[in-house]
Order: sequence, then structure tokens, then C-alpha cells
Amino acid sequence: MSKMFRTLSSVGAAITLLWSLNASAGAYDGFKVMEKQQCASCHNISGEIGLKTAGLWRKGPDLYYAGNKYNEHWLATWLSKPTQIRPAGTYYLDHAQTGKKWDTIRHGSFKPHVVLSPMDAQNVAIALSELKTKNELIKAEHYDASITAGAMGDMMFNKVNGCMACHSIEKGYGGVSGPELYTAAERLKPEYMLSIIRDPQAWNHRTWMPTRKLSEEDMQKTVNYIISLDTNKVDMNSFAAQSAAKNYRIYCMQCHGISGKGSGINSRDMGVKPRNHSDTKYLKSRSDDELFKAIKEGGLSVNKSALMPPWGGTLSDVEIKDLVKHIRKLCKCKYEGGV
Repeated sequence: MSKMFRTLSSVGAAITLLWSLNASAGAYDGFKVMEKQQCASCHNISGEIGLKTAGLWRKGPDLYYAGNKYNEHWLATWLSKPTQIRPAGTYYLDHAQTGKKWDTIRHGSFKPHVVLSPMDAQNVAIALSELKTKNELIKAEHYDASITAGAMGDMMFNKVNGCMACHSIEKGYGGVSGPELYTAAERLKPEYMLSIIRDPQAWNHRTWMPTRKLSEEDMQKTVNYIISLDTNKVDMNSFAAQSAAKNYRIYCMQCHGISGKGSGINSRDMGVKPRNHSDTKYLKSRSDDELFKAIKEGGLSVNKSALMPPWGGTLSDVEIKDLVKHIRKLCKCKYEGGV
């Protein structure tokens, strides 16, 4: 009974925290599903740090910073059709056995993950995406897709830094105590990958992932090498466009409108009307830097209305840059100089 109470209290606390932060629609329902499924019995959702939350006892990964780590579209897909990401489980000794030549995995020791309906999976994904307790670590990272690993990528990953000792780079090839990485591009945010390579203990001080003193360039190369492993051949540009459109729906349409013409549900009584993002004449006179600054720091930062809030505490620089690109699509224009 006490274990059940702790489980429900953990999810209940997360629900309270979520709504105190003005959660988006669907998140409340998602947390209610998690409460019903007793997800806190395997995952740390509350962020409470202690012997039983920061150690290796966990049956599943920490979720109190899921929004900093996972791509929401992947969460929704995975929860409706879960597959094993860590070949040897979250804690490998729970599933290892002595073999004739080397230790092997006891595959029958794994408990199947609960399967959610598509609607429940989507709501849980929305709820988890609201949990961003490690924002300061993500904001410190700046992902650069142009710094490719090149021909040396495999050697750096495997022989120089020894990453393949714990991680598989294709199905059945590589280490099994860490999560597979040939699906990481779809699963993980690039900024998270950079951050955990830089300082694994900042995410979990009991992790067995070692800290490698890599140069900034080598970290970027490592992340881009991991992304290149994706067997699903994820089109990162296409995904970024999808993410930007989704962020626009969540954060911008309430004022700027479903069509982007400044006619959102909040616009009726505003003293200063929201910008019409389909206004080609106006927007081609505003630089991408100005649009970026307005989104990140708010309207006052560019001498515009205070009604335009700053989103830098919610969205990463990469997400904001993608929103600028999305606005360029709405106005069907590029910057042509000031007026």
C-alpha cells in the first residue's frame, strides 16, 4: 500500500507542477494515464533525488526531464508500439547470466512495457514533453549539423573514444549495456546528445557513462555521426519543419491565428493587434535576426508590443530558428532589407 501511495504521489506531484506551468492541452489527460498505469513505479517522474531515485535500481529511464531529452513524435509512436531500446535493460545486471564464452542476456527476464492506445500515447507524449527540468543544460548547447564526422567518424566513435563498447551502432553489432544508437536520431534531441556527452553526471550522477574530455568540434562530430547511423534515414530538415509547424500551433496560433493572419482567439481585445505573418510586404523588411530576437526575448526587445511574450525560456535556439523559417513560409518571402 505504501509503495502504491508513493507511486500515485509522484505522478500527482508532477500533475500539480505541470499545471502550475500552464501546460498545453492533453498533458493533464496524459498524466492521468501515467497515474493509472503506475509509471512512477519504474520511472523517476517527480525529479526527487535519493538513494532509490538516483541509483541503479530503476526499471526504466528517468522521465522528469523527458521534454529535454526525447522528441515528442517518437514518444507517441513508441508508447503505442514499444520496442526495447537497451538490449540489456536499464540495469544490465538484472538481466545478465554467465555463459560458456562470455556473459549473455537472459531475454526471458524482461517485463513487457505497457502498450497504450494511440490517443493515450499522444497525451502521455504531450505530458512528458512538458517536463523540462534540465533546461539550463539544453540552453547551453548549440547544435551544428554542418560539422559532419566524415570518414573518421567510425574510428572516433569506436576506437578513439570507445563508445561502441556499450552502444550498438546497428542491430546486433556493438555493446548492449547502453541504449542502441542507430535509432537515436529519431529518438533524442541533438542538444541532449551534446549535453550528455559533455557531462553525463549532470543528468544522473550515478550513471556509468564516462566523461570524455572532447573538443567542441569532436562533440559535434560525434552527435552527427550518431544521427547518421539512423536506419530509418530520418530527414532532419523535414522533421525540423514538422516540429516548427507544431510549435507554431502550440505557442503562436493563440494570438497570430490558425491562418497566421493575426486573428487568433486572444486577438479580439488586444490594443496592439498581433502581427500578420502572411504580410509579405512587411516581413520581407524584417531580418531573420530580428524575428529570432522577437520570439526569444519578446516584443519589447525589438521595440514592438509588450504583448508579444519571450519564448526563450520554453523553446531552444534551434526551435526558434525553425520557427523563423516557418514564418518565412507563411509570408512566402525572404528578407530584402529595411524600410
